[in-house]
Amino acid sequence: MVWFLRKVIWTVPGFTVDRYRAPLADLHRRIVDEGPFVAHAHRFLIEATRQ
Repeated sequence: MVWFLRKVIWTVPGFTVDRYRAPLADLHRRIVDEGPFVAHAHRFLIEATRQ
C-alpha cells in the first residue's frame, strides 16, 4: 500500500508515511485479522489525435 501511494501521488496528495502512520497501522492490523485488502479501480486509456 505504501509503495502504491508513494508512486501514484494523485491518489492521496501530500501522502507521507509519517503523516498516515496511524491509519496505515490500522489497515495493517485489519489485514492481519481479516485477510487481504482488495481494491478495484477502473482505468481508461484516452488517445487523442489531431484531425
